Amino acid sequence: MAATGPMSLFAAFVAGAAGSVHCLAMCGGLSGALGMRARRSGAGAGKAFAHTVTYQAGRISSYCIAGALVGAFGGLLQSAADFNRVAAISRVVAGVVLVLAAVGVLFEWRPLRPMEILGGRVWSRMAPLARSIPSSGLRGALLLGMVWGWLPCGLIYSMLLVAALAGGAAQGAATMLSFGIGTAPTVVAAALLSGLASRAAMTRGLNVAAGSLLLLFGLLTMLAPFDVLSHH
Repeated sequence: MAATGPMSLFAAFVAGAAGSVHCLAMCGGLSGALGMRARRSGAGAGKAFAHTVTYQAGRISSYCIAGALVGAFGGLLQSAADFNRVAAISRVVAGVVLVLAAVGVLFEWRPLRPMEILGGRVWSRMAPLARSIPSSGLRGALLLGMVWGWLPCGLIYSMLLVAALAGGAAQGAATMLSFGIGTAPTVVAAALLSGLASRAAMTRGLNVAAGSLLLLFGLLTMLAPFDVLSHH
């Protein structure tokens, strides 16, 4: 593996947790709307919860698919060169991406804004698909969640860069799975508790704590390969 290990997977989880705090203003509203959609369909509290969880499963599934695709592509490129050197360089690049993601969380800086704009154009073509999916049933919830997973977001693009450097399709999917799991608790809470969860999650203290932890993991990821590079 190149950039994926227990520390990198946990860093992806932390990035998801930090991002869910930082980006809840955008995704929280969508999550809450989907939760209301399930309740309006006549489902009881238990079924509404099941729909909410299924939305998240669909969203995270899309993350994993994207992670597998970029991981496979990155793995092919890495296999054509000296593995140890490429693995070390990949970890440095992955660490830089994590640091940039942390800076974005801490200081509300959006270095991948141009990519978000490009992704927005792709999303504008997918949005009509979401409106055509029936709201009733877990199958519809899963499909809506999968479409939601392609919503343009700079932090997701950052993690896809990390996944591309992970060493292969399985590693890329694992990176995005860890990231998605990290986002789930806050986004589910936003759907179930609406404004109360949003206000609690948007507190500055949580932003600072999550962003600082992500910054630490990014720095550790960057520094780890230096011994390998120094011997080549």
